Amino acid sequence: MHGNEVTSRETLLHFSKHIRKLEDYFYLLVDGQAECALSHPLSVTSLTESLGAAAITRVLRPDLAHSPERCPALIQLAVPGEGVLKRYLELSADYADWDATYNERYICGWLISQQPPAVIASHIVARCDTTADEADVPSPWFEPLRLELLFNSMDHAGDLLAPIRAWLLPASWGGYALLKSTGYPPEQRIPASAREALQLAPEVNAFLGIWRHALTFDLGFAPRRWNGPGILPKQACGHAFRLVRDARRLGLRSSADLIALSLRRVLLHPELPRHPDIQEAIAQARAGRLDLESHFATYSDANWKRIVVDLPPAKGYS
Repeated sequence: MHGNEVTSRETLLHFSKHIRKLEDYFYLLVDGQAECALSHPLSVTSLTESLGAAAITRVLRPDLAHSPERCPALIQLAVPGEGVLKRYLELSADYADWDATYNERYICGWLISQQPPAVIASHIVARCDTTADEADVPSPWFEPLRLELLFNSMDHAGDLLAPIRAWLLPASWGGYALLKSTGYPPEQRIPASAREALQLAPEVNAFLGIWRHALTFDLGFAPRRWNGPGILPKQACGHAFRLVRDARRLGLRSSADLIALSLRRVLLHPELPRHPDIQEAIAQARAGRLDLESHFATYSDANWKRIVVDLPPAKGYS
């Protein structure tokens, strides 16, 4: 179960029956760089055997085109007018649940489109350049966290999808996001805010992993600890990006420092950087005289309670 009464299988079944139209193909996109045992029925090797080689199209991303086996694979699970085999819906829904806490997710999502596989694969490759960074390094924008970040940081992220009509995305908080195409062509380049989000994706991903892991422990004094449904709050991805971005703007550069500050903000108080003690620690970390994680580890619950009491009452979770 995710953060509600609807299971992953039910979500995917609804997508295949009610969002998909009769004239749509139905695709599963998997990441060649993520983990999937060769013996698993969803491995590209197994799917080639069970569905036939014609159902598998490699998405030759620009930076890995020389290693096709490491590139994403677009799996055609149904052609227009054909139903999707329930077995593959259940297998992929279960796998998406299983890899929800992994740094690299194998299941990138389920796609529907009226266009055949070659067109969709070419489109995904082209958008790697649309979402490239300032140094023109192509971006693997199709990875679940990156795509979630794009939709959190762009007003018209749906422009990136056409001719993909809809994309069911396994989200960072443990549920799903239904992304829909606007049908409009995108700008030549994404806005600076979206490029920044993609640039910070590794730190955001690392922070989300540590946040999820922290919630499996008894944390002592942690008044802002997430106790709601789902492995993280629904706004976790956007919130994590803002926290990491804020930490960078405070002058922190190491991933460990970015994560140490961000984690305390979600567990203790969102306005921690306003406290003089924390400001001093940040200044010391910025100067390279301490690392924040080791420093914060010396604080007792009583220290944290005093700091939190000194700050104004925290507002909404995010």
